[in-house]
Amino acid sequence: MAERPLSRIREFKIEDIDEILDIEQQAFPKTSYSKEVFLNYAKNFADTFVVVEIGRNVVGYIIFDMGGHIHSTAVKPTYRRKGFGKMLFMHALKYAKTKLWLEVRSKNSPAIEFYKRLGMIIVGRIPNYYETDDALVMVFGQKENRSNLDS
Repeated sequence: MAERPLSRIREFKIEDIDEILDIEQQAFPKTSYSKEVFLNYAKNFADTFVVVEIGRNVVGYIIFDMGGHIHSTAVKPTYRRKGFGKMLFMHALKYAKTKLWLEVRSKNSPAIEFYKRLGMIIVGRIPNYYETDDALVMVFGQKENRSNLDS
């Protein structure tokens, strides 16, 4: 893993909304969440909607609940493969009360491979979850999977 610039994870603040929307648009250009969706997440998951920032620039986010469901996560394309996604994932793993799980587009090979490298496994498929694509349900939490985060 490449050296990661000085960064920190903190709770989302309303002042972050424009940067979050920019990250979302870059990560999911065809299916970006709206400002209203993110504000709803901020209201309902105030403690578990977190961002990773370098200096004063937000470069990624993760939204999860205490039940371990990752609702959304993304990192700016220019900051991918630098450890920020893993950093966010480890934060969620530390604070969620149970194993982590998420849905991912079955055609999103880069995300699926990233989650597999972290130790997540595919446990199911939801047909047409994303209208034109199935969702794969991936889970992390088995003890044998946790060693993947140490590397």
